[in-house]
Amino acid sequence: MKKLANFLVNKRKFLFIVSIIVAVVCLFLSTFVMINKDKTKYLAQDSNMNLGLQIINKEFPAIDLKDTFQIMFEGLTPSEKLSIHQQLKKYDGVTDVQYDITSSDYNTKSYTMYIVTTEFTNDSTSVNKIINSIKGDMGDKYVINTYYSGGELDVVDVLVPMALTIMLILLLLMCKSYFEPVLLLVSIAVAVLINMGTNIIFESVSDLTFSIAAVFQLVLSIDYSIILLHRYEQEYDLLGRTNKEQAMKNAIVNAVSSISSSSFTTVAGLMALLLMSFTIGKDIGLVLAKGVILSFICVLTVMPSLILWFDKIVFKTSKKNIKQYMLQKNGGEYNV
Repeated sequence: MKKLANFLVNKRKFLFIVSIIVAVVCLFLSTFVMINKDKTKYLAQDSNMNLGLQIINKEFPAIDLKDTFQIMFEGLTPSEKLSIHQQLKKYDGVTDVQYDITSSDYNTKSYTMYIVTTEFTNDSTSVNKIINSIKGDMGDKYVINTYYSGGELDVVDVLVPMALTIMLILLLLMCKSYFEPVLLLVSIAVAVLINMGTNIIFESVSDLTFSIAAVFQLVLSIDYSIILLHRYEQEYDLLGRTNKEQAMKNAIVNAVSSISSSSFTTVAGLMALLLMSFTIGKDIGLVLAKGVILSFICVLTVMPSLILWFDKIVFKTSKKNIKQYMLQKNGGEYNV
């Protein structure tokens, strides 16, 4: 273990540069990862829902459910109703517009509704572009309201930023220095980027996995960086704050067993997801397990350089009571 610690500290600059290069390459590769939005692909072969879908697809092979949205206008005259019906058909991406001027299903009081079918499937970005184009062209003249189920804010879109915000607040409150959260997040961010890019080894990943993987990887592995950072501070104190590199070597030797046992336990738990009959569990389990392993590696290759480079800044941004304690403990001096 001492040989490994010596290698990680002595070659820390090289390892840091390699890690950053790999992260940048993986950021580029992440744009080529196939995102699967069809949750039915993860159904068990013998599930009732999957069997029902197989029957539907067999009996009605021509059915291709496209994205649709409803758009409602207020205060149209009969001629305007027919004119807008034709105008909506001319937008790029629109394949059909359902409307009947004689039916109360589309006309009630002063309101007129059209059901617009697009050529897209599970493509909220393209559908929203059509909606925005219609509002941009007609919004100044007419009162327009739209409804598109794919455009609703998903719960994941709310929970992920909320979780990141809570995590940042907790780190700021619990860390000894205001700069420590930066070191912790940078280390894990490198691992997250590498994990996202290496997802290209899979045929596809679900949109759910893609949405939650980063924040889950952060939550599951942030403690690895915390363990190493705090162990380094303890070892540096034991050496009288005179030899940073040796303190880091000692920290790695004494912390790696705790970090490795924690990471492998987490990986084992994530592997249990592979046993789910709803195979999105396998998708999430493999991506997160890979992410935890990469976080473990990045803590040993990225974190030592960050700690040793920014040790002085960490001290200068230490919370007041902690800084006073450290100065008193070292006779009013802080060696860096």
